[in-house]
Amino acid sequence: MKTKKILQTVSAASLTLMIVACATTEYETTETVTPSAPRAEQDSDKITITGSRIKRSGGTARPDTEKNLSPVAVTTREEVTTQEERVEVPPKFYQRNNNYQIFKAYGVNPTVLTEAEPFSTFSMDADNGSYKLALNMLNQHRMPAKEGIRVEEFVNAMDYQYQPSDELFGLSAEVMPSPFRPGYHILHLGVQTQSIEKDARKPLNLVIVADVSGSMASGDKLGMLKKAMITLVSQLRADDKVALVTYSDDAKVIIPPTEARNAQYINQSIRELNTEGSTNAAAGIHLGYELADQMFNNESINRVILTSDGMANVGTTEPEKILQKIEDYKQKGVFLTTVGVGLQMYNDYLLEQLANKGNGNYLYFSNDNDIQEAFVDKLTQNLQTVAKDAKIQVQFNPEKVTHYRLLGYENRHLNKQDFLDGKKDGGELGAGHRVTALYEVKLTELDDDIGKLNIAYKYPMQDKVRVMKKTIPNSVIRNNVLLASSDLRLSAAAAAFAEKLRQSYWSRIYSYQKIDELLVSLPANYQRKDSVQQLSKAIEQAALLDNRIDPYKDSTPVSSISIDHVPLLQ
Repeated sequence: MKTKKILQTVSAASLTLMIVACATTEYETTETVTPSAPRAEQDSDKITITGSRIKRSGGTARPDTEKNLSPVAVTTREEVTTQEERVEVPPKFYQRNNNYQIFKAYGVNPTVLTEAEPFSTFSMDADNGSYKLALNMLNQHRMPAKEGIRVEEFVNAMDYQYQPSDELFGLSAEVMPSPFRPGYHILHLGVQTQSIEKDARKPLNLVIVADVSGSMASGDKLGMLKKAMITLVSQLRADDKVALVTYSDDAKVIIPPTEARNAQYINQSIRELNTEGSTNAAAGIHLGYELADQMFNNESINRVILTSDGMANVGTTEPEKILQKIEDYKQKGVFLTTVGVGLQMYNDYLLEQLANKGNGNYLYFSNDNDIQEAFVDKLTQNLQTVAKDAKIQVQFNPEKVTHYRLLGYENRHLNKQDFLDGKKDGGELGAGHRVTALYEVKLTELDDDIGKLNIAYKYPMQDKVRVMKKTIPNSVIRNNVLLASSDLRLSAAAAAFAEKLRQSYWSRIYSYQKIDELLVSLPANYQRKDSVQQLSKAIEQAALLDNRIDPYKDSTPVSSISIDHVPLLQ
């Protein structure tokens, strides 16, 4: 990894001293967190809009939109749970950095007293949209909006080397002292689904729903999506079926169901797309699902891919209302992928929620590498679902774990009883998907199991809830950061970076440099990974750009921080 101007590489000796200190630091407190503690450090369930909607009407794509529309160059790479009902808060409008973006803040998980609530339950998430969008912002020398930072999507964007299993899910666990929160350890939980070779995947019935409204002309968004669609078509088998729906003021079918062997006709139709009118996303999605229903086959993959900046301004614009009208198709087995593009006009909230509640996943493209990763390297896992409504429940042993905090997954929170409830929505996982969850845990000296890791899921075309259970033994605890696996150290760095970007209460006690020091401790083969180099560059850029005021500095100075919980609001 190259030497940085701002973040200096620490020597091996000083790094070792830092890590040993993390392993041996003691912190005692008489304060506890109970189920009545606030779930969030910031206002939760709040829709935040940076800027305002710019409506474009008429017009065509800019002349340079048609440039570089061949496929990208293909390379081979292989909570404490509360029962309080959530209240919707009206959106707040404000402008920052000339970006017009819509996010929904879900708050930050609290530290939980295990004796009061030993169960932590949430639905799985393999999205990376939040991370990719933040990278794009930082590459443009802009700080990403903290409301759009979802820790789990930063963690899950990394490339981990989990061991394969003969079962549908391979489960991994490891613990190390936290370099970022004194007196705590980091528990890393890894879930790996079985991989499927490209030639072994099922036949595909695919409907692409493309946004061609006026907002897609800005920043050559449509040009990016044209390249992505052409790349996707280049990776399909001859007998796969593709259809294309576009929407602006209304929706229309551009390509009826057609076999991918007719790639020349499909690609030419894609190249001829131009921008016009307003954004009636609901009409496009409804027409796309109707077409997917016509193409539906129980023995095939049935998927809709929605490509957009999410800036719906005509017809139904709320994700919940859009999803109500496609519920029957969702239950039948039509899965959804949302693909976002753009910076200055972008609705992260709509695209993330459509994927979350629509049995799907959420991707974000800003360059050719993102297209390569999603539609070439990881195409099979993004197309073929192997488990739906997948959930995680960790039952902590109060004798071993006195406190815990889940890093991220705030908008995936479930109650304990939701775990085995087949009507409660979970996450959808593709073949070869990896899902990682991190906890901050405070351990006792007792030589006992940490707890149990339970997985609930359904097969894609079935409604029976299946359960997998594993014990998290005491033997997975490492007493020194350098003794922990590279995967654990990498995931901890990614989570700490996300916490810093969203200005988490506890992130004030460490610097960007300290996060980078953890990356420097990784072996050379990890530091050469694209995902690690991108993360390192993003940390450097954030350190240069971040001049934000500490939101807690007046009420709770860093010197008065309680390691075990956030102060009550007065």
